[in-house]
Amino acid sequence: MIFRKIVVTAAIACLVFAFTACSDDDSSSFVEPEKESSSSEILSSSDGTSDGNGDKSSSSVSSSSTNSSSSAKSSSSTDSKSSSSNGLIPESCEEKDENRILTIYDTGERYVCKSGQYIKIESSSSSKVKKTCSADEEGTTRREDGVRFVCEDGYWVPVESSSSSKVSSSSYFDMTEQFNEKVSYGEFTDLRDGHKYRTVSMYDDSFERTYVIFAENLNYGKMVSGGTVQGDSTKYCYDDDSWYCENGWGGLYTWSNAMGFPAVCDSVSISAEACSQKFVYPSGYGQPQNYVQHQGICPDGWHIMNSGEWAHLDQRTGGSVAHYMGSKVAGFSNENLYGMSLLPAGYWNPVALEYGYISNSALYWLPQQYPEYDDCSYRVAIRTNEFNRTFRGLKTQGFSVRCVKNY
Repeated sequence: MIFRKIVVTAAIACLVFAFTACSDDDSSSFVEPEKESSSSEILSSSDGTSDGNGDKSSSSVSSSSTNSSSSAKSSSSTDSKSSSSNGLIPESCEEKDENRILTIYDTGERYVCKSGQYIKIESSSSSKVKKTCSADEEGTTRREDGVRFVCEDGYWVPVESSSSSKVSSSSYFDMTEQFNEKVSYGEFTDLRDGHKYRTVSMYDDSFERTYVIFAENLNYGKMVSGGTVQGDSTKYCYDDDSWYCENGWGGLYTWSNAMGFPAVCDSVSISAEACSQKFVYPSGYGQPQNYVQHQGICPDGWHIMNSGEWAHLDQRTGGSVAHYMGSKVAGFSNENLYGMSLLPAGYWNPVALEYGYISNSALYWLPQQYPEYDDCSYRVAIRTNEFNRTFRGLKTQGFSVRCVKNY
């Protein structure tokens, strides 16, 4: 009997270094609020299982030590545990493990560390983990009846981060004010999946042209779990929950996937032998890189919204992009005057291996690589009182995408 631990490998150290080198110049103003520890472990009750390295886990509890400790337990603590734990659950836990969850893989029983002891979590959803999943679903997640599960070794395993396994429907955002119904929207249907998007039109006096822009974040592709290497036609959904993708927040894409490049381009420079990609810059512009019309993951006839087009929104609003262009959802905007309905959809953080910033920041990829770092690119960052087109982001982060019709 052993612990099967979910561990973060030494590769995280490399990511931390890369993220530090690629962090924003004003990173002090872009710090995510601290979160309560959500570490969890899945335990197996199969005897003689190796830890993946061919050795027996040093964390396993021998039957003799379990029996001796069990005899010393008080009746009250014994009642809080199930005999089916088979000695896998430690008798006590440390303060640093408060709210940590342990799950017995075979039975689905779950325990949470509270006040120095692991207490069994009574949940009607525990039986759900016995449902099997297919090899194609391995590593993916889903939410059922308010509980989030991950497919591991053929079983759906709950991955909740606190002792409360249920998520109230009220925890989701009210999307009734996503759009400004006083605005006359157009409509575009993506023929790849039949998804319909509202569009807005904005006239640019400087170039005497009209931009037709998605009034929603792109939501194309199959959902994969955060941290999975994205391929063609895939996306992350915030919190690995399809509700966000399906209810206006759209998908979150790594840079290479957003640009339609191979995943290797997230770690090497474009034009490098391993990546061998390039942007086609227009002629007749003082800063052609700001006006590149690069399709990327957008539908045919559309391109990733570029820096020049974002600059037009900035000029049009006098710098108050969130106020005049943001959706009222999550208190991001007061007006949404032009109907752009920008949403603070947050992002995927590949260093902390978690999602963050939802309701705080709208983050969008630009079709520009950051010149000093091969693994970084430019992005747009929009917050309540801030708009910036010169931030750099680690290419493996997951950001939103807006599409503009070619002109």
